[in-house]
Amino acid sequence: MGLQDFVRVLRMPTLPSFMYMIDGILPGMRRRDWLFFFLSIVPSVMTWSEPSPSVREIEMTKAEKRKKQRQEQKWALIQEIQTAHSSGKSISRLAREYELDWKTVKKYLQMTTPPLVHRRKRKTPISLFLDRVIELESQGQTVSSIDSLLRKEGYAGTFSAVRTAVETIRRNRKRNDPSTLEHRITRKQLAYWIWSPYHRLSEKEKMDLEQCLKTYPAARPVYEVVQEYREAVDQRDYDRFLVWLRGQLSDSKQPFYSYAKRLRSDLQAVKHAFLLPYSNGVLEGQINRLKTIKRMMYGRAGLDLLEKRVLYRL
Repeated sequence: MGLQDFVRVLRMPTLPSFMYMIDGILPGMRRRDWLFFFLSIVPSVMTWSEPSPSVREIEMTKAEKRKKQRQEQKWALIQEIQTAHSSGKSISRLAREYELDWKTVKKYLQMTTPPLVHRRKRKTPISLFLDRVIELESQGQTVSSIDSLLRKEGYAGTFSAVRTAVETIRRNRKRNDPSTLEHRITRKQLAYWIWSPYHRLSEKEKMDLEQCLKTYPAARPVYEVVQEYREAVDQRDYDRFLVWLRGQLSDSKQPFYSYAKRLRSDLQAVKHAFLLPYSNGVLEGQINRLKTIKRMMYGRAGLDLLEKRVLYRL
């Protein structure tokens, strides 16, 4: 079989002629329409707090760990100098051995507790907007949305400065009240849970999902519609699918009205996907393989070599 015969086979119609990737629901929908609809019913970040069964130890950041390590090393050096001085070494000798100023050595000898580090905070572009950052963060805004809102108000600093400010606010809030456990669920995470089969979620994810649906009841009908769709597909129940389709087409305000119209426009192929065991998955895989090989060879080979590589191991 030559390459032309192989391509002719790829172009032959299959049963069904169009096999929808029903298990991957989101690729079949217009993602922009779905996200726009979801934007209107839940905020970008959902937060709630509950009493923690035990006081949690807040994990330090890498910068804080490095700072603590430097302080411990400095205190160990001070104690070493104090021990050497008590053994009879003079201040000038200690200054030469440790390559320190004699005034610094003298100051170390007078210390009885580890030194405290108090750095003066510099004024940065974000300093003028800290109160605004606190306000926006408390409203559940993301770092990206906070940055865009601040720039509309005149902020000209960097994005990393905004991110650092938000992270500091959140970290300080946890440390001020370590006895409470704060939950932060993003809109993207909630959307993923809504699309996922319920039995695939962990127990914690199920609890967080239920809390989100309880806090924002407008999202529950969407969740029920999606799960009804998934169950009809998983069970290959075409009649149940038709009931779901009619419900979505009954009102243009339904969340999946546009998607349902697309399914209705090619209902015969969708019916075949439900009732027949055939799939064009192999065909799609071979087309993807052919295109990948063509891209790998672009500008470096001709049709003869392409034919050999396509037919290799077939």
